[in-house]
Amino acid sequence: YGKRNIYLCYFPTPFDVDFTFLHRFLLLFFRLPAMWLFRLARKLCSSFVEALEVEEGLYEPRRFLLGRGSWSSGRVVMRVKKKATLGELRLGLKNPSTTPFDSMNVRLELIEKPAGKVVVEKSLSIPRSAKEIISFFEYDNCSSETGRVKGYEDQKSNFYILISSDTFVPSSVDSKSIDARKLGVFVYNETKTGVIKKIVLKILGFVPLFLVDYPRDLKFLETYDRIVAISEFSHGWIRKLWGKDSVVLYPPVEVDDFEPGKKEKIILSVGRFFPEHHNKKQLELARVFIELLKEYPHIMNGYQLYLVGGVDQRKNHLEYVGKIESMSKDYPIKILTNVSWDNLVDIFSRAMIFWHAAGMGVDEGKEAYKLEHFGITTVEAMASGCIPVVVNKGGQKEIIKNGEDGFLFNSWEELKKITLDICGGKVDVDKIRKNAIRNCKRFSAHMFEKNLLSIIEEETNVLRSITYP
Repeated sequence: YGKRNIYLCYFPTPFDVDFTFLHRFLLLFFRLPAMWLFRLARKLCSSFVEALEVEEGLYEPRRFLLGRGSWSSGRVVMRVKKKATLGELRLGLKNPSTTPFDSMNVRLELIEKPAGKVVVEKSLSIPRSAKEIISFFEYDNCSSETGRVKGYEDQKSNFYILISSDTFVPSSVDSKSIDARKLGVFVYNETKTGVIKKIVLKILGFVPLFLVDYPRDLKFLETYDRIVAISEFSHGWIRKLWGKDSVVLYPPVEVDDFEPGKKEKIILSVGRFFPEHHNKKQLELARVFIELLKEYPHIMNGYQLYLVGGVDQRKNHLEYVGKIESMSKDYPIKILTNVSWDNLVDIFSRAMIFWHAAGMGVDEGKEAYKLEHFGITTVEAMASGCIPVVVNKGGQKEIIKNGEDGFLFNSWEELKKITLDICGGKVDVDKIRKNAIRNCKRFSAHMFEKNLLSIIEEETNVLRSITYP
């Protein structure tokens, strides 16, 4: 709704890339009825929608505003619109049976801004499967006559509702769950409504949101004045898939957080552990490292492979890590998951070589979204004085100048050869390291800020040149 709008695109991944046959079937036959139903529900719930604005903390704010419940993240912030009265607002707070809490601790606060004064507060202990209904008329601070906070009847203050609660991760509680989100209290819109509304909203609760969210075309792009891509790689595919031009704005990398330390015989790969989409090929890298150890024991003597990255508590993600651990048994391979930032920075500083292979074996023409769209960890490796050896695909090609500040490889055999040259002393390591530390500065947070402001200034100048009747 701004006068000028910028759309930031990581990569123009097809919207239906994860769709199964069932998704496509539902989209074909039920999309229009679902959209009609949502429009009707929004009209029926207009009073509540116009009273509250969800700012953060609800995973499905639209369902909440349309009379259904939504999981929270454990911290919900909602703004009470000035024309609304607190008497119109009724919230339901539930501790569902699927949580691990026999009793969930929940705190509700009504805060006046900008002073930050808490004018209403309540602490709850909600038993499992129970729901608490919150009506602000219950509190002495609120007037049942005006529906407003006493002393603030002039409506000049801004009020925010803050709901905080205990949290849990479903996949850590139930091994069969793949939900790795942090969940808190379940929040309902309990605004009183008629029978017809209740029926419509009940039906709405069973409608998958993707039926409403899925864009049938690219018309939404017309509401933006500028499309920003995070790399030349994404820029090219935006033009190819969307037929739109874009400007490249490389993401910010905190290069000043990294610095080279005393180097050890460590080959490092950093990236999340997961088996699907653009996975980081940790399994293949472990296999390559083991082959190097077996085929060239003299050159690779003393080297270790560090595979570092986050992992969600999802069954298939954990199984993927387990598979790597099984292969790596009895070899100098360390698999470190969910390490702290300080620990990661330390490992970067000590590592000699950095490997990155996301996209190997992928047909760029058919599945470009599986490649690395930029490569932040590669830049972090350069800032740490590592020698980057990365796949010659995707955004990596824009970061590394082959042979100057790192190396690009096109096959597993080429990765092995480059690594052997580095470990065997055939590469001027000091020169490559010096160039890498210097060249990574073009991706710094400072350069990002400078380039972003330049884009905004250009759009601002365009706006100023427009004359309105």
